[in-house]
Amino acid sequence: MSLWFVAGILAAVNPCGFVLLPTYLMYFLGLQGSEEKLTQRETLRKALKVSASLSLGFMAVFVVAASVANYATSWLTANAKYATGFFGVALIVLGAAMLFGFKLPFMNPQKLQGEKDQTVKSMFVYGVAYAIASLGCTIGFFISAVFATSAREGSNALDGLTNGLAYAVGMGVIVSGLTVALAFANKGLVTLLRRGLQYMDRIAAAFVFISGLYLLWYFYWVDLKEEGDVITDWVTFRQSDVNTFLSDHRWGVTVVLFSILGATVAYVYTKSAAFLAAAVAVIVLGAGWLSSDWVAVGIIGASVAVAGAFGLLQDGREQGAMIDDDAPVSEPSTQPVS
Repeated sequence: MSLWFVAGILAAVNPCGFVLLPTYLMYFLGLQGSEEKLTQRETLRKALKVSASLSLGFMAVFVVAASVANYATSWLTANAKYATGFFGVALIVLGAAMLFGFKLPFMNPQKLQGEKDQTVKSMFVYGVAYAIASLGCTIGFFISAVFATSAREGSNALDGLTNGLAYAVGMGVIVSGLTVALAFANKGLVTLLRRGLQYMDRIAAAFVFISGLYLLWYFYWVDLKEEGDVITDWVTFRQSDVNTFLSDHRWGVTVVLFSILGATVAYVYTKSAAFLAAAVAVIVLGAGWLSSDWVAVGIIGASVAVAGAFGLLQDGREQGAMIDDDAPVSEPSTQPVS
């Protein structure tokens, strides 16, 4: 299962989906820049919600694909590439419309008053599109993940489904880690974005349009003609460089990503020291027993514990500030001095 988790991390930067990652991150930056000033914890909380929704979109696709693959492997392998072409056309149309001023409802902050779930829903849909587009390039690897255990005695369809889920979690972890890291570091960047928000919509539209052009270009040259060209070769080489780095440093990348996500969750949501201690103990003992990598689990557990402690301190400061704000202000006496 751990092998296919790493495979999912690598799949997040596959040639088909490689250009969709910066498009998503650009959208997230624009979303942050368009909102009222948020505290750091509120910004991180939104990053967790957005990336979790995107990751659920990944999981939905790969769980369904893993289930279908058990019965229709040849059909899925032969037709997955057409998803790349379909989403290429869809993104070109959407990007062109956005360049001429069209805004999807969930991308218009003024229309989101009282509709907080719209961003989460939209990111789930984007995650579905990202995963389906990625299948065009990773279908062979994904099929091998689903059926890797089938050849071993005692394996069943549930093993393949578990591998497919691990594959989806790997994709979700790297995208979530990048989102949280961006949310943590983008305070100055978001301030700049607010000043030029009128241009942000056009920049995001350009990213969407270019992503669609590339997907369609890739579909034509690689999927249909089964050849390469200067553009697809260049993107493939850059993606290969990233893939090689992730593969060569997979232990460190995995530890860093889980540390970032675990620490962020602890910092944002910890309300009790006793609960934090119990959660860290369960995580360390459970994950250590499952993975047998006590060093990695220890680093992640320590990150969660430290971040949770900082979260408790911050929570205490915020509550103190609220008490000070609610305290009645004494009015100066108007009685004449005798």
